[in-house]
Amino acid sequence: MKLAAELVVLVCCVYISLLIIGSQAQQPTTDPSEVRALNSIFRKWGTTARPSWNRSGEPCSGAAVDSTDIDNPDFNPGIKCNCVFDSGRTCHITRLYVPYYPQQ
Repeated sequence: MKLAAELVVLVCCVYISLLIIGSQAQQPTTDPSEVRALNSIFRKWGTTARPSWNRSGEPCSGAAVDSTDIDNPDFNPGIKCNCVFDSGRTCHITRLYVPYYPQQ
C-alpha cells in the first residue's frame, strides 16, 4: 500500500514537471531582428516600453498580445504583435503606436 502511494506521488510529480517544462517551451518569442529594430528606435528617442506593456522583457507580451486597444494612451509608445508564426513559437510586431513623438 505504501509503495503504491509513493508511486502515485512520483507519477504526479513527473507529470507536473513535464507540464511546467512544456508550458515554458511554448512561450512565443519576438523575431530577434524586430527586437533590435524596436530597441534601436527606443534608444534614439530616449524612451522604453511601459512596464505594463512589456512585463517580461519579451516585447510581444502583456498589452502587446492581449486585448488592450492599441490606441490606449497608457502605452506610448506601444506595439501589437501577431504570434501565430512557426506554430506559435514566433511573434512579429505588426503595429507601432506613437501618438506623439517622445521628447529627447
